[in-house]
Amino acid sequence: MFGDKHYEVGAGMLFELLPKSQRAQIKQAFKSVLESDNSQRVSCCLLAPDILFAYVEIKIDRVSPHELSGTLSPSLIITDKHQLTEVFYFLFENHHHGILVADELTKILVCNHHYEELTGYASNEITGLKTSIFNAEKHSDAYYEHLWGQLKQQGHWSGTILTRRADGTVFPQDLTIQKIQSTNRAPFFIGLSADLSGKLERIDDIESGGIDLLTQLPNREGFLALLTQACNDIQKGQGLVVVALQPKLDSTAEVKRQFASYLKDNAHTLCCGYLGHDCFALCLPFEYQHNQHVVAQIGRAITKLFHSFKHAQAPVAMALKSGITGVSVFQADATTPSQLVSHAYQAVLELHSGHERRVNFYDRQIHQQIERKKRIEEHVIDTLSKGNIEVYFQPIVDLKMQQAVKFEALCRFPEHEEFVASTQEMIEAVEDLDKVVELDDLVLVNALKQFPDLQQRFGNHVSLSVNRSLKTTTELSDILERAAKILDVQGTDPELITFEFTESAYFDSDEKNREILALLRGAGVKIAVDDFGTGSASFRYLKECYFDTLKIDRTFIQNITPDSRQYNIVKALVHLSAKLDLEVIAEGVETEQELEAMRSLGVNLIQGYYFSKPLPLEQLPTEQDCYRVAEKEQPSLADTLGHIVEVSHHIDPGEPLSLVYQYFNEGEHDCFPVVEQKECVGFIDLPSINLHLTPNMGTDLESNKENTYWYKPANRIMQPILSILHWHTPQEEIAQLVANEVPFPWCLVDDKGQFKGLVSQKSALKCLVNNIYVS
Repeated sequence: MFGDKHYEVGAGMLFELLPKSQRAQIKQAFKSVLESDNSQRVSCCLLAPDILFAYVEIKIDRVSPHELSGTLSPSLIITDKHQLTEVFYFLFENHHHGILVADELTKILVCNHHYEELTGYASNEITGLKTSIFNAEKHSDAYYEHLWGQLKQQGHWSGTILTRRADGTVFPQDLTIQKIQSTNRAPFFIGLSADLSGKLERIDDIESGGIDLLTQLPNREGFLALLTQACNDIQKGQGLVVVALQPKLDSTAEVKRQFASYLKDNAHTLCCGYLGHDCFALCLPFEYQHNQHVVAQIGRAITKLFHSFKHAQAPVAMALKSGITGVSVFQADATTPSQLVSHAYQAVLELHSGHERRVNFYDRQIHQQIERKKRIEEHVIDTLSKGNIEVYFQPIVDLKMQQAVKFEALCRFPEHEEFVASTQEMIEAVEDLDKVVELDDLVLVNALKQFPDLQQRFGNHVSLSVNRSLKTTTELSDILERAAKILDVQGTDPELITFEFTESAYFDSDEKNREILALLRGAGVKIAVDDFGTGSASFRYLKECYFDTLKIDRTFIQNITPDSRQYNIVKALVHLSAKLDLEVIAEGVETEQELEAMRSLGVNLIQGYYFSKPLPLEQLPTEQDCYRVAEKEQPSLADTLGHIVEVSHHIDPGEPLSLVYQYFNEGEHDCFPVVEQKECVGFIDLPSINLHLTPNMGTDLESNKENTYWYKPANRIMQPILSILHWHTPQEEIAQLVANEVPFPWCLVDDKGQFKGLVSQKSALKCLVNNIYVS
């Protein structure tokens, strides 16, 4: 039949030779040629008697409106079953395309050996399972709905898809799925796949199903959906920043894939995605207790992100280091997820204009504050590397001995010519950099070097107290061993040394720590708990027997009076310490009222500005009168202005607006004195503080600029003192003072000019009315 060029086949015979599934296709071709008078070529299989089957091409032409003719040309003739078997085997067991066959329910029937190599599954392991075992869970549900919808309508689907291997890894593959519809049997599906892992450039910046195929991260829309959920879940005291990272990638797509993989698995983000053009987006959380801490916490979150890349592959770490970063802060410069992403990306684009810096904040004020924090950290690192730490000493006075018996060594950093930063800011930077052990070692060494001079000036009975911070990744045992070695090298008598540990950083009492503490205390070193009562470890410390001295925090000492709650708290602590044989030191004593309260409670050791602020050794006052508190009979104040002084907190000139605002919120006083070295340098009342507040401050609407107002020091808010009177001025002169319009508040001083208290207009008038009523 196929060898005879003149052999003619009628339409009826032709249809007898066609498989039933292909007859409709040929009929449609005949109809199309008759209607259009256009020739058409169509391919099909024929089942001839002398062969197994032939794959042929038929050219169809119209002869007349009711007659067709054509030419049948064989392309492939399969003569017997053996030949067919060989053709099928070499097509199925190829070395370049994985082939998988599944039934109409997507249950796997068989796969070829190459597909086993691609996925890591053996054929017998997956036979009978559904193809969903290869779902990498990267694409959306809508993606798979579209895939099966196209298979149902068109009978085939082609695309690039992410597939999960047996070991859990995900790889990209080119996949074609063909539906096979047999006449008398249920349909089945054949999948042809090719691994693209070695051809990553083919999928660079190609999206599929909401996923960037190369990075395997959500695209912009997918990231926005995750970011929206993160913004909705945010709680009070929590914040979010969106970071746009554009690493400097080489020309190979593999480094980009590695970067994305490391970012996803090791950067500890809430969510991350890919924005295109080599730019990644990620969301970082942070927590804060006060608005003043927001910028610092943002800086820590970003620093933590960059530090997480320290252990990445060298090309990945270098790509981040050489790249650029843009940052947007939720509720600061953006109020919606879309704004967060846009602002972070815009901050990246701004860095393409020749900027030397590598990180840019969309909000300029936040950027300036972060830059300031960075400069502080650089100053701290430089100071530590050079060992330029200064040591100041503050006396601890024994009221019974009427002299200084101990000095606490405190660190001070040299001033920087470009910015002003407090010691507390410097220490916080040291803690963030995890260099606090290095700082404490320097302070200890420098203090011990000056200790002989300290004793020469104040007597051999004087001892030294030095802080050892636990806000570090260094183990307590290592901290104590380092300190012990320094004592040994300096040759200092351990019995004259006290190590102070801050209560907010409770140390774990494991066996090794207990042994080293026991050795130190056995050698004579005393252990003190600083800032007692401010953290959560108070009773745990009291339960253990690891310390000798309890330092009551200043918050319990400020403005203390015999009828206050804090008086009873301190009284209980003093009583308990006596029972536990603990030494007690009162910190932060600044006024005579606070001193007298401590004396009445039996606290003998006093530290605070009442005697001296921390000073360099050569500036410490050596006159014994400075540390004496004579038991002398005070003149009666019953009829003097001193008797109507309102007990109020003494504000330090450097204390921030946020703290002053807190004092006013307590609602007890209308004005507060600003005191420096026992001298009143000004006062702050409600009108003066209101000049520095805005309606949004302290609310969720507070802007970043308004947030910076909280840092204004008291000396920029205070009003000058206009009226200074002796505190023994008789109350009978109040009427004349008021008549003479002597401005309020009245600042009362003693014979030495030292501040004794303020008299407000309300107090003076109240006293005046009472005196008139009594008379």
